[in-house]
Amino acid sequence: MGDETIKVATATAAALAMAVPVEAQDRPSVAPKNMQAIAPALAGYTDRVLFGDVWGRPELAPRDRSIVTLSVLIATGKTAQMTGHLGRGLDNGIKPSEVAGMVTQLAFYTGWPNAVSALNEVEKVFAERHVDLTTLAAVPPATAPLPASDPARAATVNRTLAPIAPKLAQLTNDVVFADLWRRTDLSPRDRSLVTIVALSAGGDGDQLAFHVQRGLENGLTQPQIVEALTHLAFYAGWPKANAAIGVAGKVFAKKEVAAMSDVQVIRPGQEPKSGAADYFTGSVSVASPFKGTGDARLGGATVTFQPGAHTNWHTHPLGQLLIVTAGHGWVQVDGEAAKPIATGDTVFISPGVKHWHGAARDTAMTHVAVSEAQDGTSVTWLEPVADDLYNKL
Repeated sequence: MGDETIKVATATAAALAMAVPVEAQDRPSVAPKNMQAIAPALAGYTDRVLFGDVWGRPELAPRDRSIVTLSVLIATGKTAQMTGHLGRGLDNGIKPSEVAGMVTQLAFYTGWPNAVSALNEVEKVFAERHVDLTTLAAVPPATAPLPASDPARAATVNRTLAPIAPKLAQLTNDVVFADLWRRTDLSPRDRSLVTIVALSAGGDGDQLAFHVQRGLENGLTQPQIVEALTHLAFYAGWPKANAAIGVAGKVFAKKEVAAMSDVQVIRPGQEPKSGAADYFTGSVSVASPFKGTGDARLGGATVTFQPGAHTNWHTHPLGQLLIVTAGHGWVQVDGEAAKPIATGDTVFISPGVKHWHGAARDTAMTHVAVSEAQDGTSVTWLEPVADDLYNKL
């Protein structure tokens, strides 16, 4: 090995050492011995990233991280990994009664066989820790409150599921939600966390959006859900985590829209910016933009054209409304003579009609422009207006 190669190798090793905190370098590895021997890179990720970073992130409490991990292991039938993580979970504050509640919840959402297999491992850990099983014998009545949205959920089940599978609909409403979800061995928040994780780990996206929304209603926060799915990536895999984040993101976006006021007041001069040179000739400013929420397609802004400034030719798929608030200018449809417009005028251009509009050569003009989007597009920009055409006005 040449001197230069030795220098590079030494520098690389030093850089890697500096990337790991000193205390992490001195800490004994938590990776299994066979991992250290056969897949040392994986052992490094285990020590440095999973346990040295992710498990210590404050965005999710250690108890919640244990709930996430155990839920994945039970939901995916990976009971061989449960012993260590169940012990860690108990140390992190999960109560034995809550472990029983998790297994029961997951029986409904991932199947009885997964729950029964998990109980074999739970029994061993409880025996080693001398957990008094008699404390688990008393089953409290199901009294936890359901969210205010539950009647709407039940109505959806009755409308969509009951006509096809009436017994499944009855079990869904009476057993799963009216009983299981009201049990007090898990808090509603924790029950939602367990369910969201199980559905994410199983790739059950059809049900996930509903349960993310219910989780928010039950007290989970958006950052906690995001962090739980980040943690899940290490135990269920990156594809499952990415897919779940995609579903959750849509729920968060709808929640933000729903939280907006039904009435928006747009003040003059808000968020001013210059009109793009690709779409306008001359000095143009665009301010006070607005856009409909939810399914609304309406949007627009206040546009001010300095003397001589105007748009390119363009079209709108659903037409455009202009309300002139100051000055005077022109609007022209392709193939027709230009029409003068002034303060107080209202102008409507029909859908798909090629046109341009702007200020007169000697006077500024301001108008409010309003249009609707079709398939996400509200305008199609075309070529600039020829100078000789505008200068003749």
